[in-house]
Amino acid sequence: MKTILIATDGSESARAALDTGLELAADEGAGAVFVHVMSRFDLAADWDEGVDAPPERVPSPEDEPVLAEALKLASLRGVDAKAELLIGYPPRQIARLANDLEADVIVVGSRPLGRVTRAVLGSTSRELLSLTSRPVLIVSVAGVREPAPA
Repeated sequence: MKTILIATDGSESARAALDTGLELAADEGAGAVFVHVMSRFDLAADWDEGVDAPPERVPSPEDEPVLAEALKLASLRGVDAKAELLIGYPPRQIARLANDLEADVIVVGSRPLGRVTRAVLGSTSRELLSLTSRPVLIVSVAGVREPAPA
């Protein structure tokens, strides 16, 4: 195993995926690539009103605290790592990056969603599974589920 792609967004489930991915990288002697995908809407406040172009300066990985913290943790664990900050739809961007890097495995977090939330919002991990042929390790975090409709 050479490259492990670890998706992170700072959530509890992403932190669990980060820990698991770094443990796997350390055990396998692999490098880690952290990816955080920002929605175009996250940058909308920086756009000039009436202008349909993206901002001139796209934030770098060092601008994103989630990635900076992941890089710091990798360094503390002795794992060679780099970070990618992407813009777009997370499942597609993660799948594309995994292919570009020829990642051996993609590690993502998942939190339990209730039926209504899952139907409305979907699931990044589920969508990712449908978009890639690469192995995906989904790290689940137990949480409070949304009550099922009566």
